[in-house]
Amino acid sequence: MVAMKLVLAVAGLVALAVASALVVQQVNRDQQFRALMASGDEALATGNTYTAIEAYSGAVALRTDSMVAHLRRGQAYQAQRQQDEAVRDYLEAARQQPGAADPLLKLAELYDGRGDTAQAAEWYGRASEVDGQNPTLLYRLALARYRAGQPATALDALRRALVLEPGFDEAHYLLGLALRDTQDVAGAMAALERAIQANPSLTAAREELADVYRAQGRFADEMAQLTALASGDARGVRDVAIGLAEARQGQFDIALTTLTTARARYPADSQVALALGRVHLMRAEATTDAARRKSAAQDALALLEDALGGSARRSEGLALYGRALHLTGDLTGAERILRGAVATTPFDREAFLYLADAAEALGQYDEAREWLSRFDAIEGDTASPAVRSARGRRLGGLTLAAGDPARALPYLERAIQDGLGDATLLGWLADARWHTGDQAGAREALAQALSQAPRDAALRRLRQTIR
Repeated sequence: MVAMKLVLAVAGLVALAVASALVVQQVNRDQQFRALMASGDEALATGNTYTAIEAYSGAVALRTDSMVAHLRRGQAYQAQRQQDEAVRDYLEAARQQPGAADPLLKLAELYDGRGDTAQAAEWYGRASEVDGQNPTLLYRLALARYRAGQPATALDALRRALVLEPGFDEAHYLLGLALRDTQDVAGAMAALERAIQANPSLTAAREELADVYRAQGRFADEMAQLTALASGDARGVRDVAIGLAEARQGQFDIALTTLTTARARYPADSQVALALGRVHLMRAEATTDAARRKSAAQDALALLEDALGGSARRSEGLALYGRALHLTGDLTGAERILRGAVATTPFDREAFLYLADAAEALGQYDEAREWLSRFDAIEGDTASPAVRSARGRRLGGLTLAAGDPARALPYLERAIQDGLGDATLLGWLADARWHTGDQAGAREALAQALSQAPRDAALRRLRQTIR
């Protein structure tokens, strides 16, 4: 009996010793883990990423289930630009603690930094499911979605952010952009106005609001925003914006005064000279008097030549210079300069339109059609339906003049479907139908054209062919 008790006592002491040893071992492991994490944090904070990775790897070896250790090592890898390793650690951190937002945010930020906005939006979205009361996170989610070309999907996150923080000026601004891109112009104006109320110095919102006002024909409101921008920013670019806005309203003398004053204040700013040249060119295009048009175009040439010698965008300067040459009657020179403009990057899209005009004036109809088609493709849906219909009409006429009635016909028929139906267009349509074998359709279109303009010489000649 005594022996049995002795055995049990010894066994108890052994078990206690083992348990004590395990506790000590665990305490030692905890101490080692904390020491390694502290060492890694210190190394990461000082930019010593290699030491940080080594320390965090030791911590991970001690505790493979530590979310924080994987997260910090991921940060160290990311600082070293070892992005695949960083993604691996962030994913493991997220797996270890599904309710934590930090690993999801790190993944979003990594993809954002790589320019992969779609992936960034995905991870910001997952983070917002965990932390849905964070207005900054919701804004970043919306921004990633917007940059990924999905403005409609950004709206909900922005509205939630603004409920949480009504004075969030950048969220109001981004909401304005997203609403503008989804064709809610009234909503965009309201959001941009709220952004400016929240932060009157938010320049980007004022610039965007001025553009929206201009597109809606609210020129006085546009000018108010441009004036506010100029008052807080002593640069020639603000005076340029005001001068061009005045010119768009036909106030050429006022615009020239604004820009001439700006040129005296900023003589080295070639953008001001470029704007002055543009206003003279706008005046030339607005007049029907040939002598006055040529004089204004010559005034533009002198200013544009100065601008091209400075830092103004070269393609824009060449485009305007070529246009001015066209208006002075130098078509060959205009075409040469405009070809240079479209070949200069970053190109100015107006150059394609001006080159189409010059080619048409030279009788190069196929060339004109090609340049106008490229301009239309560049503008895309940013042009109004009415503008695109008129451009399609012109493309049809140029294609027909180039001797390709089969390619001209779809342009012309689409213009008719869009509600255009002037005598010239109907005559083109009759000609194209006749040469593509639709004799009945040709006669019908010609009859409609002659009913509008019975004395038109071109239509009467066409009637000699279509009988």
